[in-house]
Amino acid sequence: MIIQGKEVKEKLLQGIDLVADTVKPTLGPQAKTVILQGNPPVVINDGVTITKYISHEDPYVQMGVQLVQNLASKAQDSSGDGTTTACILAQALCHGINNMEEKVSVHDFNGMMESLREQVINYLDSIASDIENNEILNVATIAANNDSQLGELIQQALDKVGRDGIVTVEESNNYQTKLVLREGMEIPEGYLSHLMCNTSSGKVEYVNPLVFMSNISFRNFKDIIPLLEYSTSQSRPLVILCKGMESSAMANLTMNLINKTVECAVVLAPNFGDAQIDELGDIQSLIGGKVFNSESKDNPASFVQGDLGTCSSIVITKENTTFIGGEGDTASKIASLRETVKEMKGHDVARIKSRIARLKGGVATIKVGASSSIEMREKKERLDDALNATKAALEEGIVIGGGNAYRRAILEIPNLPKWFAKAMAKPSLVLMNNGGYVNTKKTNHLIPKDPNWGYNALTNEYGDLEEAGVFDPVKVTKNSFLAAMSIASLFYSTDVAVLVEE
Repeated sequence: MIIQGKEVKEKLLQGIDLVADTVKPTLGPQAKTVILQGNPPVVINDGVTITKYISHEDPYVQMGVQLVQNLASKAQDSSGDGTTTACILAQALCHGINNMEEKVSVHDFNGMMESLREQVINYLDSIASDIENNEILNVATIAANNDSQLGELIQQALDKVGRDGIVTVEESNNYQTKLVLREGMEIPEGYLSHLMCNTSSGKVEYVNPLVFMSNISFRNFKDIIPLLEYSTSQSRPLVILCKGMESSAMANLTMNLINKTVECAVVLAPNFGDAQIDELGDIQSLIGGKVFNSESKDNPASFVQGDLGTCSSIVITKENTTFIGGEGDTASKIASLRETVKEMKGHDVARIKSRIARLKGGVATIKVGASSSIEMREKKERLDDALNATKAALEEGIVIGGGNAYRRAILEIPNLPKWFAKAMAKPSLVLMNNGGYVNTKKTNHLIPKDPNWGYNALTNEYGDLEEAGVFDPVKVTKNSFLAAMSIASLFYSTDVAVLVEE
């Protein structure tokens, strides 16, 4: 079946509206929660998780739903937060485009959109400022839906491990939420397939895993079967660090993951050549075990129990792997590396110092407590978002929050199309609605001449947002905008929808 023209736009808008209207109540410090079907039901206000549950029986409307689901996922991947704002902006932009009085060619429209993207991004960069230590608490608290306890824990964690340190989130075995400092290490390599993920946030999280470390490239699935069988017999998940894995071996492993016969994640060993062996040795110093070396003709199938490393937990994302806790001896390794540095000159010194820093860094873990599994999931998702937002702020700086950065862009960028300016104001208006602001008819003349003046959703009044500590990470603000703009461009250019019948 095929539909064209106006009917396509109407169907897509229905799907976009369905998703955006569902997540709108979750924006801001006065946010509401959404309950999702499950056993038990899931109560949550995390935008990207909510979007995954939304569907519509009309396949053409579902196409609009899927557009926004993809947008939310990209926003989450880019900065770990801002998915709800991205959905709201996308909805407003698409409605504005649909109501444009003068239609232009797709070529001219794309040129206009590219210009708008560049102008807004450049403007947001120009008003961003570095985050000060005393502002970390505000950013973290706001991102956690104004939960001051979670905000304080994030600040304390960063105080302990530094701005570049590792902070993870785990479930506690009781109702208390607390900060725990442990030995740990992070490497810049993530899982080889998203099918390895065992969480809704797109991560692999294992407790008490077994770890096989090697610079071996696996060509055949049969070579890893003994490892899988052993981990299964021990009822423990397995992480394989290796040089690579051929597609046929990955296909067989993936099938076992889908059938839930194994718990296994594959991560590429960091670096190359001799440096790869060195870095595997650093990991070994934390988690114990043996590093299997292809040059020594080590056979993975010949492993014994003590050859596998172990740690308290492992968190694996698309980009990084974090080892937390272990029974190794990092102190001896650090001492050895320091002696090596004394005897070396040249560029290799910097690499070894980097290894020392990684071994020394440790991991701050926020253990989330709750009185029920439903509360646990909601709180953990909220803490994850707040931590991601804080890291984004540390990375690229902050802007005045509450949607005010978009409003400032409306005022200070000349000759913006009316439909575009109206869309950019939408996140602020949603915040007002969620906060119960009564005088919404006055919002036009409340657009500030003072750049720091705006609506404070926590206090439900207008005021100086900088003074009140209302900030957003500029990285999140930009990525939400860019994700929304991509959907808007696709919406304008789409004129035909084809339903492929199975």
